[in-house]
Amino acid sequence: MLSALPVLIICSNSADSNKAAQIVRDMSLQSVVCSSLTDARSQIGRRAFQLVFCDDNLPDCNLRTSLRVLASATGGVPVVVLSHLADWDAYMKALGAGAFDYIACPPEPIETERIVRLALTKNLRARPASHTAA
Repeated sequence: MLSALPVLIICSNSADSNKAAQIVRDMSLQSVVCSSLTDARSQIGRRAFQLVFCDDNLPDCNLRTSLRVLASATGGVPVVVLSHLADWDAYMKALGAGAFDYIACPPEPIETERIVRLALTKNLRARPASHTAA
């Protein structure tokens, strides 16, 4: 059941986080929005997320550190980078640092939905059945 799958959105730009949250809600998924990695770590301590969107320009952390912290804190849940750079080098740098994928902002619904579905499928296949049953 998709609605039981929470998605964490960490984004310092409220317009982008609102748009990503709306796309997630339109997919019948839950979303939790934070504006910093510090706030996100608090949320991760409270619940398990199935997918994370992470701004590449957080006020309290650079992207490489954010990806490392999120991988450790979430147990390797897919992280999709939100960026204002529609640039091949930035995309490759994000993937090289451990991102699952990369979306240029503002996020477009069709592309974002495709990436969310791929990430959730990957994450659910990687987890034992006992962790996905609600």
